[in-house]
Amino acid sequence: MEFKLLVDYHTHTGFSPDSDADMLEICNAAEKAGILQLAITDHVEIPAFIQDGYDKTIDESYKQAGEMQAAFRGRIEVLKGIELGEPIHDLNTAEQLLKNYDFDFVLGSLHNLKDDRDFYHYDFTSVDIRSLMDRYFAEQLEMVKWGKFNSLAHLTYPFRYIPKGRYPEDYGYWRDVIDEILRLLAVKGIALEINTSGLRQALGKTMPDEFLIRRFRELGGEMVTVGSDAHKPCDVGKNIRDGINIAYSAGFRYIATFKNGHPKMVPIL
Repeated sequence: MEFKLLVDYHTHTGFSPDSDADMLEICNAAEKAGILQLAITDHVEIPAFIQDGYDKTIDESYKQAGEMQAAFRGRIEVLKGIELGEPIHDLNTAEQLLKNYDFDFVLGSLHNLKDDRDFYHYDFTSVDIRSLMDRYFAEQLEMVKWGKFNSLAHLTYPFRYIPKGRYPEDYGYWRDVIDEILRLLAVKGIALEINTSGLRQALGKTMPDEFLIRRFRELGGEMVTVGSDAHKPCDVGKNIRDGINIAYSAGFRYIATFKNGHPKMVPIL
């Protein structure tokens, strides 16, 4: 299947705490992979922003993304973006941050619960999965109600780390709250991200998977974005074609792109 436009709307550079990738190398890798639109979405986790200070980090990421826009003009379109983690943990700080920068694209994400650690650090052998995920989806819903972002990142993020067999594959316990999240995304005109990183990890599927992407469409969702969640150049553009294929299979005929925070729908075919 030939697509109108290959995009990668979730990438990280050395300005994220979990990457040491050079932004120029990320952009070069995108061009080599045939990506025509690339969003640089370095992490700003609001709790860490408050405690440790991310001002210089986000300043430098934003500035360098602007330099990449100029350097790659006519080859690929580089977007100044951000992955805004845990904004509801301090809305005043999150909203002030968004006022300070003219981002092209904002991913909203939740990597940890209030006053807790990233799910990456959990020992899930001793955790009540149902209770934990009840809290997670409740915070997700709270974040969508706030809604000052363009796309909801990796809806099923904790399942990246939870061993298979520890949760129902059909998300049965959480179907009602997930439906509420998806329905509200549709009403608010917020995109749902198809995060392809799970396809190259033990999870073995996108986040969320096709089942929930299809459900989003059934509940009125019209906008999806696709991102590799690359933290190193070799992963830029990985499985993007798979992600777009899944969107098409789930009933979507357009991919959402963004500029200055405004969406533009691009036909998949």
